[in-house]
Amino acid sequence: MAQIFPAKLDYEQSYPCPVCRKGKLDRLVLMDAFACSTCHHIFSANLNQQSICLADQTPALGWRWAHQHWRPLHHPDIDFPLGIWILCGGLTVLPPTVLWLMHHTFPPLDSSAQTFPLLWIGIVGLIHGFIALWVLAEFYQLPLYLSWKFRWQS
Repeated sequence: MAQIFPAKLDYEQSYPCPVCRKGKLDRLVLMDAFACSTCHHIFSANLNQQSICLADQTPALGWRWAHQHWRPLHHPDIDFPLGIWILCGGLTVLPPTVLWLMHHTFPPLDSSAQTFPLLWIGIVGLIHGFIALWVLAEFYQLPLYLSWKFRWQS
């Protein structure tokens, strides 16, 4: 059965936790803040903007209440930064390309040793691709990545 949440952010209501997705956010007594019942994170609230910010984490992550669920706050001036995408593309493509060029410029003397350099190039490409995906997930604050990250920190 779907749980019904209030349309507006209010200190007197409970909300789902955007970090662990299991707990409930309730108001802290004598404070203008929320706390999760499961992961125990503290959130500072801005009722005018209908948003909360994770107060006990650096950098502070934020979410906006969208009537039934949370949406991550993104800074409007960095929606699609070209530098991050160039960095991630270069990080993914450049190291395997350099290894491939070295493999073809200086081939192995033994013809039976052809598979190891190609396997090494594939492994380097995969690892650098995962690093680039991690950088993008950190930059864009993807919700699934954040919930996974906070579960492992707890």
